[in-house]
Amino acid sequence: MRHLHLLIISTIALFISCSTPCAESPSVNDNLVLWYDHPAQAWEECLPLGNGRLGAMLAGGVAQEYIGLNEESMWSGGVQHTDNPEALEWLPHIREALLEGNNRRAEMLMYRYFTCSGGGSASPEYGCYQMFCNLLVTTDIANGATVEDYRRELCLRDAIARTSFTVDGVEHRREYFTSYEDNALMMRYSASAPTNYTLTLRRTADAEVIAEDDGITIRGVLPSGSDNEGVNYIGRLNVVATNGTSTGNGDVLTIEGATDITLCFVAATNYNETWSLRDVDTAIFHTSYDYYAQRQRHIAAYRELFDRVEIDLGEQRLDIPTDRRLEEYAVTGDDPSLAALYAQYGRYLLLSSAYKAKLPPNLQGIWAAGTWTPWNGDMHLNINQQMNHWPLEVGNLGELIDPLTRYVEGLAESGEHTAKRFYDAEGWCAHILANAWGFTSPSEDPSWGATNTCGAWIALHLWEHYLYTLDREYLERVYPVMRGAAQFLHSILIEDPKSGYLVTAPTTSPENGFFLNAEDREHGIVTHICMGSTMDNQITREIFTAVISAAEILGCDADTAEIFRQASSRLVPTRISSDGRIMEWMEEYEEAEPEHRHVSHLFGLYPAAQISRSTPDLMTAARKSLDRRGDAGTGWSRAWKICFWARLGDGNRAAHLLHSLLEPAFAEGGSGGGTYPNLFCSHPPFQIDGNFGGAAGVMEMLLQSHDGVVDLLPALPDAWHTGAFKGLCARGGVTVDCTWSDGRVTSVGVLANDNCTVTLRLADGTTKSVKCRGGRYKSVTF
Repeated sequence: MRHLHLLIISTIALFISCSTPCAESPSVNDNLVLWYDHPAQAWEECLPLGNGRLGAMLAGGVAQEYIGLNEESMWSGGVQHTDNPEALEWLPHIREALLEGNNRRAEMLMYRYFTCSGGGSASPEYGCYQMFCNLLVTTDIANGATVEDYRRELCLRDAIARTSFTVDGVEHRREYFTSYEDNALMMRYSASAPTNYTLTLRRTADAEVIAEDDGITIRGVLPSGSDNEGVNYIGRLNVVATNGTSTGNGDVLTIEGATDITLCFVAATNYNETWSLRDVDTAIFHTSYDYYAQRQRHIAAYRELFDRVEIDLGEQRLDIPTDRRLEEYAVTGDDPSLAALYAQYGRYLLLSSAYKAKLPPNLQGIWAAGTWTPWNGDMHLNINQQMNHWPLEVGNLGELIDPLTRYVEGLAESGEHTAKRFYDAEGWCAHILANAWGFTSPSEDPSWGATNTCGAWIALHLWEHYLYTLDREYLERVYPVMRGAAQFLHSILIEDPKSGYLVTAPTTSPENGFFLNAEDREHGIVTHICMGSTMDNQITREIFTAVISAAEILGCDADTAEIFRQASSRLVPTRISSDGRIMEWMEEYEEAEPEHRHVSHLFGLYPAAQISRSTPDLMTAARKSLDRRGDAGTGWSRAWKICFWARLGDGNRAAHLLHSLLEPAFAEGGSGGGTYPNLFCSHPPFQIDGNFGGAAGVMEMLLQSHDGVVDLLPALPDAWHTGAFKGLCARGGVTVDCTWSDGRVTSVGVLANDNCTVTLRLADGTTKSVKCRGGRYKSVTF
């Protein structure tokens, strides 16, 4: 039994009032708050915290509090043997069938001979991102007791969550944050009368839990799916301070007669051979510091990043809970500031799941509810991992590229082996499936897993980081990865004898299929395997162009750049079909799903810039393609369409898609897609890419820089007629502020990293060239 003493401070001083703004200094970000008047009833109602390594989901329960705990490297599985010795032998036959127009035979051969061995994502060896454990904090409050003044909230400006309520005259206040400085989840419980607590750590499998008087330890080994040992993990819940009496017994810790408790939770794994038990001990040591000093360090570190951007589209509505705000917006469509909250929430989630992380955010960011997550919680590479990083550069969070950079460098190592074993090609490649273990092979199902341009697409994010920062040292680091992705695609291009174009083969247009002819349509026979899909052509052109430009900047590889330049001139151009739409395939096949969630053939519109104002015919065709695809779709699909319509300069259509994205996912009779009460995106189920894509879409409506100029308010909806933003980034190492009234720009500020000339363009085409001196803020008037 242990009695830990804590200097008692009044409850008023212990917690910042939940009803006041989350910060002292005035900022439009002060009122970025998600709040609710009842505890969470589902995981998708819980409030997320994270610091890139640790994650937490808070339900805000009264008698019992549920806190779902996560650690970014909790991956089962391991490195998989995926070589298929028959793939190289049959690749020429697959290509021959495609060149003959026999796509059905090519697809049959793909299924038989050109998939990974070992079962791919269906194998236990592939692994799965898993929860760490659940923390249950049970009080002596009776179930069903009358609760008054209930409120739980998440303050985005501080990355702090709070819960407060009163039961039988006793005030309870709780505060939580995942420290950006000390890598620990800190929890503070306060009650105006002595209260008893029972604490347990729970995991459904692979766990040993031991409670002592000062805390609880959980440890275990995750299944590897093979004879090799899996990931070892350890977590520690520590009672930092309390004025009650704490006692450990078995796997349960009780604290009796306490009015104040400070807890911390730390966790580590030996993923990637970086066993960090020392990190657990160090984090526990640091949590012995003064709680308020620790909180201030956390806020300072977090705000240095979050407060770089402000978006003001009107006063935030704090008069109603966030879940009811979503419901009202679904009916009225009138809540412009909700778009600002959503964009900033996307930045918050990116910080929470990527800050100083080992791995980039997966399909769930850093949060998982159980030991199995949808699609294994992996890093799908045919749009999802890319979308996870769309708000990074424009949202002024460039440092968060580091986990992705390391991850892509690792993929390139594995991908060299895949390129050689499956294609006998130079360079490196990756397909749709990617996990924590370097999986780069074709998947177990060619209909969705045969796309081999995914490595090049994710490598283009490294190039984008250079374009935004002009960081030459970074470009020197990532150039070999970019070049390797381009070398692979150059190695596998074959000539289509009918057109003379160079094409990838075999491939798909993720993840849509087509009917080869009327007979196939009549019998419902859908084909996916093709050569030279429009998306492949656009990605190949994009990576060739990026490597050519990078080589010129770095003064290297002139011969290689010339090879890519010549090959690029022979790629299939983006073409318009007979009905005026962008062609998705080389032939005018009929889509099996005209309203398919993927819009792969518009990669050239967004995130690339091959379809822009300088190609008006393609812009018109892209609009027709989007009209045919429709505005419905999964959560992330709606987010992508926001970005498309922003690039097309149609703010009202983009706002309509944002309204669709924010459709309450739990609404009776709804599609299930849209947004959950905690603003997580619903595919369904939860997939975080839609949050990031939606956030990027909002910022794309306000600022664009892909067309050689900085476009101000390029897709401003009528409803956002007055507003301001600060700190959004443009390509060329430029940060931009802008205010507007009645749809007209009233002031602009530009800060460039280096001396340069920046061309600003308004939506009406008016331009102004601004000479900037590096590091000096420049005010501009039109």
